[in-house]
Amino acid sequence: MGKTYIYDEVERLVRKCKTRNPFDILSALNVVVMESNAYQKLKGYCFSANRTIYVIINDSLHPAEKNIVAAHELAHIILHRKMLQLAPLKDNILYDMKSETEYEANLFAADLLITDNVIRDMSKGEDIDYFRMCQTLSVSPDLMNFKLFSLIKRGYAYPMPLNMDSKFLRKEK
Repeated sequence: MGKTYIYDEVERLVRKCKTRNPFDILSALNVVVMESNAYQKLKGYCFSANRTIYVIINDSLHPAEKNIVAAHELAHIILHRKMLQLAPLKDNILYDMKSETEYEANLFAADLLITDNVIRDMSKGEDIDYFRMCQTLSVSPDLMNFKLFSLIKRGYAYPMPLNMDSKFLRKEK
């Protein structure tokens, strides 16, 4: 896999489905999406049963976070489909840098939800406020870090304002 493999997969999927909305893409792929409050510490998970793929999202999450979880689970479906046949992929911690599958799913979600052009347009000003940019885009600073990391991997020069924190969503509010 090359440096742009995940980004290329995202762009291929966006061209095919003509949207960046993860819920619309999941629907176009005939994935059954449900919300549940059965697992309070679980953000979401996906699994395959009887040739149907399911995504379950914790219904207590904020809508912006549900969108991120949906994009993350979509990434598992696109990038790690064979693993779904073995066991459900459960995500109680997003933004994990230690697990390769979680790292890839985070890069995929960041590239899906945040376009290169939006970053380029928003970062034209020299006095850009990183956290205001995250708030404007309704994404967490950690997801934004993955987007910036994706851009850097593909040869763009962007500063990384935060260390990537793999335990970000584990923190209790």
